[in-house]
Amino acid sequence: MDPQAVNELFPHIRIVIGMVIGLAIARLLTGIARLIQHPKRYRVSLIHLLWVFSLLVELALFWWWEFALSRLPSLTFGTFIFLIVYALTLFLLCALLFPEDLDEYADYEDYFLNRRRWFFGLFALIFVLDVVDTALKGPAR
Repeated sequence: MDPQAVNELFPHIRIVIGMVIGLAIARLLTGIARLIQHPKRYRVSLIHLLWVFSLLVELALFWWWEFALSRLPSLTFGTFIFLIVYALTLFLLCALLFPEDLDEYADYEDYFLNRRRWFFGLFALIFVLDVVDTALKGPAR
């Protein structure tokens, strides 16, 4: 693939990634807004809020650093699928932090502790995906 084709394809890939990341950010912000709107409904957990903040930062950094892909000499469908899987994994982490309801749990901390295997499993996967992502981009220029 010639560099001109990469320059034309990259914005489309970035838009799809941006949509998924936007949904993840919206999920976190909606959850925060729900905590503000109904502060007495569920006890707030500092650990939970720290993970929310951490993922907001992670989402911003992911979106920012993916711009380095525009310098690749070629983009493949495999690279596109990899990036979507990476973004979807980040979204799933955000969805785990703010479930649709907490009826089965005492509060966010109880929910988080009961879902920790899923959360930390996906979080570990993020580290693996980041290593692959860094390798795809190649050495720093």
